[in-house]
Amino acid sequence: MDEQGAAPEVAPTRGEASRSRRDAVRAERAKAAKQRRTVLLSVLVGVLVIGAVFYLMWTRGADMFSSTDEPSLVAVTKDPVVDFPGPGGEPVQVTVAAETTPELLGATLVDAGVVSSVEVFTAAYAESPDAPSIAPGTYNVFRQMRAADAIAALLDPENLADLTVEVKAGLTVPEIKTELSRVTGVGIDQVDEAFADTASTGLPDEAGGRYEGWLAPGTYHFGLDSTPTQMLATMVATTVETLDGLGVAVEDRVAVLTKASLVEKEGALPEDLAGIAAVIDNRLAAGTNLQRDSTVRYALGRPDDYAVTQADRQDPSEYNTFANAGLPPSAISTVSAEALQAVLAPADSDAVYFLMVDPVTREIQFSDTYTEYQDSLKAYQAWLDANG
Repeated sequence: MDEQGAAPEVAPTRGEASRSRRDAVRAERAKAAKQRRTVLLSVLVGVLVIGAVFYLMWTRGADMFSSTDEPSLVAVTKDPVVDFPGPGGEPVQVTVAAETTPELLGATLVDAGVVSSVEVFTAAYAESPDAPSIAPGTYNVFRQMRAADAIAALLDPENLADLTVEVKAGLTVPEIKTELSRVTGVGIDQVDEAFADTASTGLPDEAGGRYEGWLAPGTYHFGLDSTPTQMLATMVATTVETLDGLGVAVEDRVAVLTKASLVEKEGALPEDLAGIAAVIDNRLAAGTNLQRDSTVRYALGRPDDYAVTQADRQDPSEYNTFANAGLPPSAISTVSAEALQAVLAPADSDAVYFLMVDPVTREIQFSDTYTEYQDSLKAYQAWLDANG
């Protein structure tokens, strides 16, 4: 002991100092590791909490939002679109296009406020066996109609609000002029002015200003503000399109239309049209006059049932095929698709005569020789005698 009785300090050895430092380092590392585990655990807990919050928002948020005043897009698309209860309210006009589909027609009606949705309309369309026969045109209907009622309205011709022009095969230009005047309510003089404006009507140059044969037959629906000029342009364009579709060359158009009009005016049954076309070709090839009463009637302005006399056949008109060789200068009427087809594909026949021996049954006899034709004349005379 020292003078005060305390034990003297003893300096540590080198080995003891090393052990002390290692123990301190281990303790420090253990402390750091414990701190890292604590931080990681805290982060993990935080992630789990945030994930739980997002899960609740995802699974229950749609219900929360759908209860607000602004419905979500999901809620809107799931709601069924119902039909209008009908019978309808404010009058409205809709136009049915010439080439349309149930979907396009439904969209047109939806835009006009007539039906509630395209889906409702197409469903009603599918249930109506007559719906596909809805004709093009402008119709008077009502807003907010039942889809089935809208279809019924479009099927009713009484609801057509446009100008309907009926051009039948076999009509002549004077007859068509009368029809245009009647439909449009304008005078014949104004209709004549429309015919004179060949640039606006689109009459081809090869027609030489003659409309016969160039006015396609059919039922046309025009807007209430349509003019005779616009109507003629539509008919001419339809004929040009038809000829082009059949492959008729421009230089052959007049001849084809003229022959087809002669076939048309004979009033024959469909199965005889190609035979008549063959007779026309055979007589033209032989240089023999066509000698058709239909051309004489046209020259004289007579109806189809007019009985042509021998004196009539002396008429000097260039349309008289008794007095003139070859085809007349133009067609003599409108022509049907069937007549055009007959001219483009005539029968394989040597006949140079044909005669309708029974106007009631429309029976036609074809003859290769004049002797055979005389037999047909006798049969026709017998029919006349039997029928007064």
